[in-house]
Amino acid sequence: MFSSALHEGGPAKGTRSSRRRQRPLSSDASVQQPKAKRQRVPLSETTFVNPDAPSETYDVKSDQIDLLGIKRDGIENVGVPRKELSVRSKKPKPNDRAGKGDGSIVLTSNNAYTVSKLPALPDRLRADAQNRQHGAVYSSSGYALELTHTHAFVWPYTSTTPSPETFTFALPYPSKHASDPLPLGSLVSPSASSDEPGLVVIMPVSGKIAYWESISSAATLDFIRQQRTGVEDSISGMFSGEYMSQIVNAESAGFVLVFSSGRLAYMNVRDAHGRPGISVQFLRNGLSNAGGGIFGSIRHALSSSAIRGDIAAVRASHGVNVGEKVIVAATAKGKLHSWKVHRGGHHELLTDTNSHDTLVEAIQKADPTISEFPLDSLEVIDFTFVPRGLDKKYADMSRLSEALSHAEDSIQHLLLLASFTVKRHTRYFLVEVVVSQKQGKEVKVGSVRPLTSYTSPMRTAALMKPRVYLPRPALIAFVVFDRAVVIASMASPPDSPDSQLQEDSHIIPATFEDVVDFRDEDCLQIVGSGIEEPMGHGLAQDEIRAHKSKAKNPTAVLLLQGVGTVRVAISDVDKFASEKPPEVTAKSKLEQAVFFGIRDDNPLVFQGKRDLPFSSEEIGNAAIELSHEIVSSKTPYIVHLPASLDNNMKSRVGYLDGLIGYVNALNVSLDTRTRWMLLYNAEKMAVASWIWQKHEQFLTDRPKDAKKNLICETVDYINEHQKTEPNPAIGEVDSVRHWFINDVWRLDIFVAWGYQVIKYAYTNRTTDQAGINRLLWEAVTINNGALQHAHEYRHQHARSYGVDPRKTAGGNAIPEPWTSRPFLTNNLKRLVEFCYSWLDNYATPSAGESPIDRRLLDNLKELLPSLTGQYLTALTEYSAWAAMSDDPQAQEMGKTCHQHYLSDVYEKILKLKEYGLWEEAIGLAKEHKAFNSLADVLVQQILALDQEALINGAATSKGEENFNLADVKKRRMGQLFDEYGEELAFNAYEVLLENSGIQAVLEFPYDRNGYATSFLRTRPELAKISWINDIEREKDIDHAAETLLNLGLTREQQVWNKKIELSLGKLALMAEESEQFAKGDDQSDDETRNGENLDKIDRELDLIKIQDGLYSQILPTIEEAVDEAAELELAVKEHGALIPKKFKALAQIFEDGMSRLLKHEALQPLTLIDLLTLSKLPESHFTLIGGQFLLALKVAKYSLKGEDRSNAERLIWRRNLIRDDWIQVNETNEKTDMTQLDVVGETATYRTIYQLVDQQHSDENFRPYVKPSDALGVFTDSLDRRFDKMDDTFRHRLLDAMKWEDAKLKEYIEKARLDEWYLTTRRVVEYTVANEYDRITTATTLQTNGSSLGAGFRDSLKLEAEINARFGGIAGAEGRRSLFALPNQA
Repeated sequence: MFSSALHEGGPAKGTRSSRRRQRPLSSDASVQQPKAKRQRVPLSETTFVNPDAPSETYDVKSDQIDLLGIKRDGIENVGVPRKELSVRSKKPKPNDRAGKGDGSIVLTSNNAYTVSKLPALPDRLRADAQNRQHGAVYSSSGYALELTHTHAFVWPYTSTTPSPETFTFALPYPSKHASDPLPLGSLVSPSASSDEPGLVVIMPVSGKIAYWESISSAATLDFIRQQRTGVEDSISGMFSGEYMSQIVNAESAGFVLVFSSGRLAYMNVRDAHGRPGISVQFLRNGLSNAGGGIFGSIRHALSSSAIRGDIAAVRASHGVNVGEKVIVAATAKGKLHSWKVHRGGHHELLTDTNSHDTLVEAIQKADPTISEFPLDSLEVIDFTFVPRGLDKKYADMSRLSEALSHAEDSIQHLLLLASFTVKRHTRYFLVEVVVSQKQGKEVKVGSVRPLTSYTSPMRTAALMKPRVYLPRPALIAFVVFDRAVVIASMASPPDSPDSQLQEDSHIIPATFEDVVDFRDEDCLQIVGSGIEEPMGHGLAQDEIRAHKSKAKNPTAVLLLQGVGTVRVAISDVDKFASEKPPEVTAKSKLEQAVFFGIRDDNPLVFQGKRDLPFSSEEIGNAAIELSHEIVSSKTPYIVHLPASLDNNMKSRVGYLDGLIGYVNALNVSLDTRTRWMLLYNAEKMAVASWIWQKHEQFLTDRPKDAKKNLICETVDYINEHQKTEPNPAIGEVDSVRHWFINDVWRLDIFVAWGYQVIKYAYTNRTTDQAGINRLLWEAVTINNGALQHAHEYRHQHARSYGVDPRKTAGGNAIPEPWTSRPFLTNNLKRLVEFCYSWLDNYATPSAGESPIDRRLLDNLKELLPSLTGQYLTALTEYSAWAAMSDDPQAQEMGKTCHQHYLSDVYEKILKLKEYGLWEEAIGLAKEHKAFNSLADVLVQQILALDQEALINGAATSKGEENFNLADVKKRRMGQLFDEYGEELAFNAYEVLLENSGIQAVLEFPYDRNGYATSFLRTRPELAKISWINDIEREKDIDHAAETLLNLGLTREQQVWNKKIELSLGKLALMAEESEQFAKGDDQSDDETRNGENLDKIDRELDLIKIQDGLYSQILPTIEEAVDEAAELELAVKEHGALIPKKFKALAQIFEDGMSRLLKHEALQPLTLIDLLTLSKLPESHFTLIGGQFLLALKVAKYSLKGEDRSNAERLIWRRNLIRDDWIQVNETNEKTDMTQLDVVGETATYRTIYQLVDQQHSDENFRPYVKPSDALGVFTDSLDRRFDKMDDTFRHRLLDAMKWEDAKLKEYIEKARLDEWYLTTRRVVEYTVANEYDRITTATTLQTNGSSLGAGFRDSLKLEAEINARFGGIAGAEGRRSLFALPNQA
């Protein structure tokens, strides 16, 4: 190769045929040719570090540069050439350079295209990925070219070796500054003497040119010093500050050079005879009057305009004839110019037109939203020629215009890449443009295809401008940006009304379009590109032979800095014009992200660049479908016959993690049900991976002749309709692996079937006890571990899936939990209970040798608490879910599960203590907050230790140890009281009370919060203990009084106990009042409340006094009875004689009340009223206890309120009024006043009124009078609340009795003037009693004033005796006469 130090005399020009040997002038002063380095073996860092090692390349100049010393974008100093010779390896045949496989790595794939990374990349470029570089791909020769500031690299990019055969050229005139434009270069078509292409490199700033006729022969010929194959030259006439921006290969016509100023130049690297020779000529203005120079029209068209230096792209197309090319240049603002160029530089202008306005109008028509962008922001970025000579079928498939069928050079058929930009948003369009000489300056616009998937603006710092490619057969367009490639279909879509309308408007309907994104990294960008066209689509045979890469479909090839060569290959181009063309779906995007984005070294990026054009619902449905395909291995991206199933399952777990990670990155709003379904699938996959590991462990542990473990049995036992059956005919003989590949989504069935295997083996005795023992241990291990791992995974990943396992959504928001489905839960219950039975039989070692493996049995016992916990968790999980479900059947099943939980959470936990699993039972009870179970286990453990201490003796070491351990457990129970509060403490005291009595409750030493007192206070049946505890331990007299009062008023059934309790309560209240009075405290709310309580007690004591008085009147009747039955019979017979026999319901009430009275039960107020008003009592009761009806009225006063009291008083008066025959009383004929007076004075009404009037002198508010007519109707339609729950027959019979009473009273009112008799009697009694009190009081006063105090007292006693005589109804005739000796108005 050439170094700038060796060419001070100017560039050398080759003048002879390359086939002739050129004799060197001398060994020291010979002119060096451009130096090429051919690499036959891969370069490595050791190659550069050890320069003395033999090399398989020819170096005319050493380029063994220290890779570690290379700076990014730095300029390497090329030293003096090292005279190093090495033996060249044999040149392989062209067909041998590619292996049988391309060795590529798939980066992403879908049903439309595949992106793969080719293995071949020069070691130098791989190690020097930071420096600026750019290049191009030449599929026609199979080589890629890449240039840095100092070197050019050429290698066969389709090579299957990572370090391919590489031709490295040290540039003779390297750039002076890192900021200079990179060198421009191009491969040159092979000469007649070589199969390999040549290379031309131009330094953009200096204009230096180096040309190698053949990349492969340069080093070889230099080695044998036969001739020069490289020539140099420079471009003269460049302006100051001007540099070259593009080189366009227009072979065989030559090259077109584009400069930053807008000027163009023509370059040829061969002379007219085909010999190497560089010639460069600037194109002069051939259209103006000033002549001179070829290609002048190009300069006139592009440099004489007001727009200078804005050339967007220059492209060359195939000419009709050999040696001809059509050159088209486009400016950024839409000017298009085309020429026909002949070999040697001859040319002719074809078109010269401005398409700006036409493009704007066409794009606006195709996409009206573009009006939001400034119209002057239109920019033509690039263009490409539409292929010609296509097969008719492909021409018919394309949506492009009829120009596809034309082959004349006068018609230029182009596809432009145009854009509109506003702020940071850019819209891109592919616009079909037809330019024809016949049209003059008019441009015909065909189809307009918006690019909707990519809107990022172009980066000014990009090393490569965007490129558009339309490879044969013109159905797919590639748009290459610096970090993205857009794949857009140009095929005709399936016929539809919408597509027809869009076709008429020259708008391509929405067809396939996708974008491949690369990472946003400084050293990762596309620095070169090219295309591979399929063979047979209108290509000439010589062109077909020239292709090194035999592509079957259109392909874009990218040079990705820092990565290598990337191929974007269409899978089947014909499908894009089929009835069902490929389309970008939510699922396809998820597949790409999941299966290819999981790799850290993938240069592609699948998230964060842009939003997907799909709704949240579409993405959610696609995610569910893909998740299921991963779990069931239904996706083509998963191997169906993996070498390692463990790695396969771990990969599937990773895919599911990647799926939810990508979905979260999209920031879409998925519904709760979708998220739970994704989580359930991920759980199943993770658990299945764990089960497979256990399967391998089981196989290892089992003996050689018994390898069929529980997992193998389970797979065989599962119903054929619940699994995918393997097909032995195609080699599917491993049913277990087949299940784990295809049926993991049915994992709940697999886990549940574990019990069924045990059941079948035990019932049918398919194996011995040792075999069942091992199967049972494996079943417990799998059931417990599977559910445990599922719940752990759920809690660890719940946040990633956006769910909360602690909350249950209603309706159909959450799918049925797979870990608690009824079939699984039911079999869990049976498995737990089978373990109980198995342990009961074999847990205790037998005297003889047992076939049971004790190690497995002990392990089984250790797993039992955890298995029990999983069962209880499944019950709660399902019942919670079903309670919120809309499915009635699920709701019923949920209630059943809840009922099982309430019973089993107690029984199953308590069962564990039978196997010595005390601590495990306690832990499980704490986990489920089963405080009844926890309390029972805690107390039973303490009692067991106490019992052992007693058996061993407290004085022995073992007894002392048990005693101390029991105290430790008591302390722990006290700590748990502190942690869980009353709910645990009360349950514990219940167990203590049941097993050890109340003393154990009162004496528990570690109750620091007074839970024992609270427990006693909440247990009404312990109130008799509670009030004693209040006084002795709590010193709370107030609460003791309250307890006694509550006990006496509401709970005590025995009247004597009630009397004592109320009396003690009264005493306690009075003691508290005395204490407050002694302290001098002001009256408080407590004192007011105490006063109210004292009133309640007094009233209750009065009721007890009345009941005791009634009993005293019954007692003489039953004194001679031999038993309780006789007592009741005598009492009813004697005192119930007034009840009509036909009213058995009334008699039954009386008998029931009498039975309670004789048993000394505290009677209800209405029951006591019934006894008082229905009983026949001796006459002496008036003086001994008071009148029975007056007592009944007092009972109503003391115990009833409101309507209840009013109805009771009406009932009392009704029975009082019908006690006598008022029709006989009203018969006053032939009776003297004295006789009539005796008759009225003997009635119950007279006596009751007399007692009431006298009572009013001590209690003025006690006036329970009821007029006879007002007493009618009480309890004739409905009874009091005592009879609400009685049967209807009894209620009807009792109502008949009430109606009889009512009818009798009504008869007396209507026929005996009872209302008048009642009023007259009441007025006269009130008048008489008042007169008597006045007379006796006056007499007593006079005697007191005129006599001794003793005489006055005797008169007072006389007054009381007289009142009592009248009160008792036994007043003398004088008293009776006074009743009627009233004024007439009385």
